[in-house]
Amino acid sequence: MKRRFIPILAAALCVMLAASPALALDLLSGEGVYPLSTDQTISWLVLEGPTVNTAFASWEESPFHRDLIEQTGVNIDWRFVPQGGESAAVFNTTIASGDYPDIIFYGGGLLTNNISLYMEDGVIRDLTEKMPEWSPAYYAFLNSNETYLRSKKTDDGKLYGYGFFREGGGWNDSYLGPVVRKDWLDEQGLELPVTISDWDNVLKVFKEEYNAPLSFAWSRVQSTGISGAFGAYGWSDTIFYIDADNQIRLAQAQPEWRDYMAKLNEWWSAGLIDQDVFTLTDADEQTKALNGSVGLSITSMGQLSNWRKDAANAGSGAEWIGLQYPHADDGSLAMVFGGYGIGPTVSVITSSCGDEKLETAMRLLDYAYTQEGFLYWNYGTQGLSWDYDADGNPAYLPIVADDPDGINDAISKWGGSTWSGSCIQANLLLYLKNTPESIAANDLWFYPNEDVSAKWKYPPGTTPTADESLEAQEILSSIEIYIKETAAKLVTGEQSIDTFDQFVETLNSMGLQRVVELRQAAYDRFLAR
Repeated sequence: MKRRFIPILAAALCVMLAASPALALDLLSGEGVYPLSTDQTISWLVLEGPTVNTAFASWEESPFHRDLIEQTGVNIDWRFVPQGGESAAVFNTTIASGDYPDIIFYGGGLLTNNISLYMEDGVIRDLTEKMPEWSPAYYAFLNSNETYLRSKKTDDGKLYGYGFFREGGGWNDSYLGPVVRKDWLDEQGLELPVTISDWDNVLKVFKEEYNAPLSFAWSRVQSTGISGAFGAYGWSDTIFYIDADNQIRLAQAQPEWRDYMAKLNEWWSAGLIDQDVFTLTDADEQTKALNGSVGLSITSMGQLSNWRKDAANAGSGAEWIGLQYPHADDGSLAMVFGGYGIGPTVSVITSSCGDEKLETAMRLLDYAYTQEGFLYWNYGTQGLSWDYDADGNPAYLPIVADDPDGINDAISKWGGSTWSGSCIQANLLLYLKNTPESIAANDLWFYPNEDVSAKWKYPPGTTPTADESLEAQEILSSIEIYIKETAAKLVTGEQSIDTFDQFVETLNSMGLQRVVELRQAAYDRFLAR
């Protein structure tokens, strides 16, 4: 007998979770619907997120992918990026071929920023008419929150795909921020750094006493880093943000970004930044943290958990804790890494999925947003990877909790929401896989900064027209490369900060203002939905 869905809060976590938003999801049940009775096969190309864990040779060995077929009753022809391949290349090749799978899961600008273009070209199906009937759980979920609904609509009101949502909303989206070796601060008689001037001092002391410069995995800083302390909105990723007057701005064209690059160059020139940061991965940084080669960094909640566990296992005495984002010396903070709890990925149904299979495909995708599907996508198969504890809350069984590859890796073997997916990522998932100190770090990155964690972001689901997409793509392909190259040169000193004005002039000559106009038009239409 299936249990009725209840808010999944472990008793020991109630106090910590109480302040988090959107904890109790009111999802429809799929009881009596799943498993479906069908002999149809749905092909599903997954380009990121719930891919096959590297522990398995094929999806047939993967519990999540194999058991989803049993849970839904739909035979799935799973397709993934070939070993050594790139998601973008596979996506572009697939679209160019005209031979599409029934479902494509992908994100970023190639899909989500070009929805109108692909609908107009007949690649993606309009799901509006059938969504209430064939995806009732997802339709109800979207309509529970105006922002959710807006994010998956085109400007003319068409529903087109199944998105990735974080149960905790903004809290769950602010999973990245500064961390510090608290034991080193204590040894040197230093307080937790609050301002950029405080960071100056801590970095100098850590370099002198421990030979440990500021270091981080490049993927963790290229979008924002600590730009908010300078009134800036990004580092090397091309970031368009919303200013206080609802106007679109390019982060890298603002004088505050120049100030940010100038400080980073100052630290770089003084040897206070790891000279390998542009190529460091999470694995590299985890090794540096274990070896005592870094004392101040920017990383994720999950990585902080790994660093703390490594330190405990090694008996090193390293006490890694979360640190509030640095403020300007006047106390201001323009932005932090965050969002609306809506990811950039989406599953769309293509025109290759004919009318005879459309209901099957839509019900397959709808499963993740039912009560039962929410549990499956987050925790896997009940009785195998998880079960209810004595208090009636989901808890991982030893096959996950004691997996020698670590709980993060283990969860991705059984569930599909660990990184992203066409689903709702549960808050409890994060509490179960992270240390209490890492949860406290996430609280620190979000709650004091809630007013600047998302309002600056170009909203997910903004849909340029087909013509706008094509024109912007052509211009941005060159601009994005130019910004990345210039950002690196400014930080390392290969290019002088004094060239900033010429840099902006070049951006304008490349068509920046036209891209801003196109994005502003799309954003204005988004607000009018």
